[in-house]
Amino acid sequence: MKIAVLGGGNGGHAVAADLALAGHTVRLWRRDAASLEPVRQAGGVTLVAEGTSAKAVLASVTADLVEAVTGADVIVVATPATAHEDIARRLGAHLTERQVVLLTPGTFGAYVMAREIARAGARMPLAFAETGTLPYLARVTGPSEVKAPVRAANLPTGVFPAARSKDVLTTVRQLYPVVRPCADVLDAALTNAGPVIHPPLVLLNAAAIDRGRLDIHAGGTTVSAQRLIDAVDAERLAARAGWGYPAPHYELATYYDERRAAEGLYGAGARAKLEASGLWNETLTLEHRYVTEDAALGLSLLESAARTVTLDSPAISGLLLVFGTLIGRRLSGQGRDLAHLGLGDLVLREVRELLHDGWTSHLWRRAIK
Repeated sequence: MKIAVLGGGNGGHAVAADLALAGHTVRLWRRDAASLEPVRQAGGVTLVAEGTSAKAVLASVTADLVEAVTGADVIVVATPATAHEDIARRLGAHLTERQVVLLTPGTFGAYVMAREIARAGARMPLAFAETGTLPYLARVTGPSEVKAPVRAANLPTGVFPAARSKDVLTTVRQLYPVVRPCADVLDAALTNAGPVIHPPLVLLNAAAIDRGRLDIHAGGTTVSAQRLIDAVDAERLAARAGWGYPAPHYELATYYDERRAAEGLYGAGARAKLEASGLWNETLTLEHRYVTEDAALGLSLLESAARTVTLDSPAISGLLLVFGTLIGRRLSGQGRDLAHLGLGDLVLREVRELLHDGWTSHLWRRAIK
């Protein structure tokens, strides 16, 4: 297939290299042309994964969005969720009704991008799809090299509109055979481990983070941190139950308990591989996506999903209050909060209907106003 990969960070490098090595024709786009120059000069991206190293030759490395997406079968948006609105505004005028836009992951970004494009009066693609988690745990380790010691073993994926799931997931499965179908994009978004694990680890290790480099997944994962992670995850699971989403729920216990690891997002040995790599021993700030994406967007989505089905989420709400104080702006009710995204006037049945029918629904005008 012809694939356009939007995003030149850890995820973008990993997606572009892996899919090119799998035999797809891949164009890599990033808005900053200068940052792409090392990849262009190297003629591609070297992927170090699963004990091997291979150089992926890319069809194009460009800062021209039109060049990247024209003729692409699938457009993979491999950026932080904070970039979704901007990318939607850039992308809308260049989409065709045959293309699939895949977000890796989404944090409900499929709906967000569709809404942004519709409000601009631009053309919709065939569908948007989003994964519940990253297809790879990866870090860029050189000018044209990326290491991915862990890849997803189970990749929950939803489609917007969900009515088009069968055909769209058949396409996405050609890129990622480990795709696990979700009822809709909110179902997929509520499997995201990032908002569950990262904000507690950052908050409870804030002093050590202030002092310099730290691997929050190794030395930072204390008994107290895991207790808070468990509390957030319990609230996520309760919200999923309230919405009626079926198992599997990909509990965080599957990451920490090796006996259940095969049920989890990243499979057996994932935690040991991640920690052994040493790649997550890094300098963090409050501008890291663990905060700007997972706390500000992911937690606001989880809180509103719980609220919609009349559930309290004290651990999630507490984290939003504290991180709001740390970064100096209100987070609760903002970001990916469902009401903030135009769904607050809809009852649960109507939200489900809208997620199924998408922009063909009679409810779409109310959502995008």
